[in-house]
Amino acid sequence: MYDPRPVSQQPKKGGSDTETDVPVGSRVGPRSDPGELGSSGLVSRLTEGLADRYGPPLAVAHGGMGVVETVQDKPLARVLARKVMHEELRDQRDVVEMFLREARITGQLDHPNVVPVHDLGVSDDGGLFFTMKLVTGRTLREWIAELPPEGAIERSELLDLLDVVLRVCDALAFAHSRGVLHCDIKPANVMVGEFGQVYLMDWGVARWIEEEALRVVASEDDDDRVIGTTGLMPPEQARGAPLDERADVFAVGALLYNVLTRRPPFRGETGVQALTAALLCRFPTPEDLMGPGVVPPALSRVILRAMSKDPEDRYPTVIELKADLQRFVRGGESFEAKVFEPGEIVVNEGDPGDEAYIIESGRCEVLRGAESIRVMGAGEVFGEMAILSSGVRTATVRAVERSVLRRVSGKALLDELDEMKPWMGALVRRLAERFREREVEQD
Repeated sequence: MYDPRPVSQQPKKGGSDTETDVPVGSRVGPRSDPGELGSSGLVSRLTEGLADRYGPPLAVAHGGMGVVETVQDKPLARVLARKVMHEELRDQRDVVEMFLREARITGQLDHPNVVPVHDLGVSDDGGLFFTMKLVTGRTLREWIAELPPEGAIERSELLDLLDVVLRVCDALAFAHSRGVLHCDIKPANVMVGEFGQVYLMDWGVARWIEEEALRVVASEDDDDRVIGTTGLMPPEQARGAPLDERADVFAVGALLYNVLTRRPPFRGETGVQALTAALLCRFPTPEDLMGPGVVPPALSRVILRAMSKDPEDRYPTVIELKADLQRFVRGGESFEAKVFEPGEIVVNEGDPGDEAYIIESGRCEVLRGAESIRVMGAGEVFGEMAILSSGVRTATVRAVERSVLRRVSGKALLDELDEMKPWMGALVRRLAERFREREVEQD
């Protein structure tokens, strides 16, 4: 029998009605028997009388399964969002199960990036509803629509957008730790609040990880029959195969693709065409779609790995995907590590310079001709002058011992200068030129 109480207040099987704790890392709640979640009898067993707690709707928005109203919580004098199932759907068992699944899963995912659910109940006219925190702001879909349709996204705004994706990763990592998959990650389901809050919304098609696979049905005329969103779903979800955390990893990659290209990866004139593209995992790369130099290569690499057709080739967890995104945000996207063996040349005197290097470990020797100038150790930087002054290398650098160097591309360095106030970037470049002139005079 369905028990509307929180999991922590439900009795242990075979035991007394005493309080129990849900261990950290456990699934968010027991999987309900389908018979318990069906429309027959369940609604009547939910706590009634909650409808009296809320005032009349203040505003209404329509969705697929129901309407979302803003209502006043009279005892606490606050405004909440209330999702009410459409009257014509109340006798459809699968829809009732999906509605309840969303309420129960969302209500038990206590995380800053998941909207809190407060009540689940029945209205006076028999409508199933749940209430949740009212979030004001805009969806990520609306934000993307405001971006210029072509060209690179301005860096500061790109970092703001990536911060949103990072917080989506946080919500998913928590959900996965509780055994839950979202299965419908898309810009329309990400809400950005007025004061910087980020929420991953709409857990209506969420599944427990070990649950049976989603069934996907599409027709030429009815795109809404697809479980999930074909434009961003992984191929295994499109074909109705079992899913694990890597399905959501794929969808985060598709979300990032959507942000950077301003369109979903899988498109078609009909739902079947989009579903076919998802099944085949066929999409243009960000570079092919936007042109060279528009999408940062490091982000493109994250997208393409996350969206690998074979789940084995993806990031194993959303946490690892997030780590690569954070590395980009913190400026490490161009700081690729490279190992140099003893005697191996890093840069050659007289060659054009388009990279600088940071010595992470080991030692490197600087030579002019055959003459040794000095030996550098961990933490030292070289090669930046050739980038800043558009000149050639003034010395050769070779590894003295096995060394790990971080390679900083010229573009990354110049992009950072361009992010400074214009006079600061010009000053740094001019100083580099003066130092180079002084070196030439001394020679």
